[in-house]
Amino acid sequence: MKHKHHIIPKHMGGSNEKSNLVELTIEEHALAHKQLYEIYGKNEDYIAWKMLEGKDAECESQRIILAKEGFKKFMLSQDFENFKRKISNSLKGKKQSIESNLKRSISLKKAHQEKRHPNPFSKKDKEYFRQLYEKTNGAERLANGRKKSKKWKDSVTSEEYKLKKCLSNPRSKQIEYGGILYPSIRNAAKSLNISYSKMRSLLNKK
Repeated sequence: MKHKHHIIPKHMGGSNEKSNLVELTIEEHALAHKQLYEIYGKNEDYIAWKMLEGKDAECESQRIILAKEGFKKFMLSQDFENFKRKISNSLKGKKQSIESNLKRSISLKKAHQEKRHPNPFSKKDKEYFRQLYEKTNGAERLANGRKKSKKWKDSVTSEEYKLKKCLSNPRSKQIEYGGILYPSIRNAAKSLNISYSKMRSLLNKK
C-alpha cells in the first residue's frame, strides 16, 4: 500500500501540487513525519507519525492540545463572530422542542451531580477569556464614558492640549516670526488672528 505524502506539510503552507507530493509506504510515511517532527517540533507531525505507527493512545493527548489551541484561535477570530451571528439568525423566531429542552436539562443536572462544569475549558482557559472580555469591554466603557465627560471634552479642546499635540506631531514645522517661536504656521496665524494663507505670504516675504 502506498500513501501520498506532502513534502512540505499542508500545516506549514504546502500545496497539493504534484511537485509537492511523493508516494511512500506506510513505514516510510511514518518515518518522514518523525523526521519532520524532530526538525520542526510540530504537533501535527507527531500525531501523523504516531497514527501511522498505530500508536493511537500516544498521540491522543497531543491531538487534544492541538484541538484546544485551534479552538482558542477560532474563539478570538472574526470567523467566531460570524458563526455566532449565523446561529443567532437561524434561531430567530424558532422555539426549541420539549424533547430538546428536556435533554439539555438532564445533561446539566448530570453535570451538576458529578461536580463537573459543562464548559469544556479548564480554569486557566476560563480566566484567560474572562480577562479578555473585561479588557475589551472595559476599553469600550471607558471610551463611552469619556464621550459623556465634560471635563475630558474641555481638556482635549484646550489650547494647551492642542499646542502639546502640535509639538508632538513630527510633520509640524516650527517657525519664528516677530522674534517669537511658534510650533506651526497654523498656530502662528491663529495667535496673530490672521488667515493661514496671509501668514504663509508674510513668511515668504521674509
